[in-house]
Amino acid sequence: MTHESRIDEVLYRKILDCDLLEIFEAHHNAEIDPYYLDRADRNRFAAKQLDRTNIERILNLGGGGARHLQENISSEHIEVYEVDVQGDCDLKVNLDSLEALPFEDGSFDVVCAFDVLEHLEKFHLLNEEMLRVAKDHVLISLPNSAAELFCEFFRNKPQKDPDLDRGVFSKFYGLPLVPPEDRHRWWIYFHDIIRFYYYFSQKHDATLEFWTPRLNARKKIFKSIFGTHIYHALFCPAVWVKISKRR
Repeated sequence: MTHESRIDEVLYRKILDCDLLEIFEAHHNAEIDPYYLDRADRNRFAAKQLDRTNIERILNLGGGGARHLQENISSEHIEVYEVDVQGDCDLKVNLDSLEALPFEDGSFDVVCAFDVLEHLEKFHLLNEEMLRVAKDHVLISLPNSAAELFCEFFRNKPQKDPDLDRGVFSKFYGLPLVPPEDRHRWWIYFHDIIRFYYYFSQKHDATLEFWTPRLNARKKIFKSIFGTHIYHALFCPAVWVKISKRR
C-alpha cells in the first residue's frame, strides 16, 4: 500500500462506532471565533492566533503569493517562510508535484495551510508532511463545501459577469467555460473534516482542537429549525483544525 493509503484498521473500526458530532463537541474550542470576510481578514485572524513569543518560525503553505501572514504578525521575532506556486514567496513550487516537503523533521514551530489543502490531489500526503516538519503544531482551515449550496445557489444570485474559468454560482465548483487554472479537488463535508482529523490525531497520538465561527442570530434560528446535524452539515462555512504534538 502507498504512503497515502495506509490505514490503522483497529483505529478505523473504533471510529466507525463513534458519533462524529460528539467527537466534534469533545474537541471544539468555543472560545476561539474564526470569523472573517475575505483572505486579508483571514490572515489577520490567523496572525492573532500565532503571535506568541514562544514561536519563532512558521511555515505557511499556499499563502497566495504574498506575505499577508507576516505583515499581520506584530512580533519581530517570528519569521514566516512562504511556499507557493507563484508570487512573492521563499520557495516557489507546485505542492502537488512533491513527494515530501523539502525540510527536516521539526524544522518549523508551526506549519499552516489556510484554505489550501482542498486544492491539492495530495491532500493526505501533505497532512502527513505538515505534521512531520512541525515542532509544535499544525494549523489548518478548510471550507465546508456543502455550505456553498446555501450561500450561492439557494439565494439564486449567479454572477452577472462571471470569470470564464468559474462556474455560474461557484468559483471552485461547477462547470467553467474554459479549463480553470485552479479549482477545489475535494468536495469536503463538515463531517468529513471531523472524521479525518480525529483519525489523523489518534493515529499520530496528537492533541486536537476544532474552531468554528460562532452562531449569529440567523444561524441560531437555522440550528433550532434544522437541528445540530443539518446545521453543521450545510450551514457551518469552515472548520479550523489545530493538531499539536505531545511533548
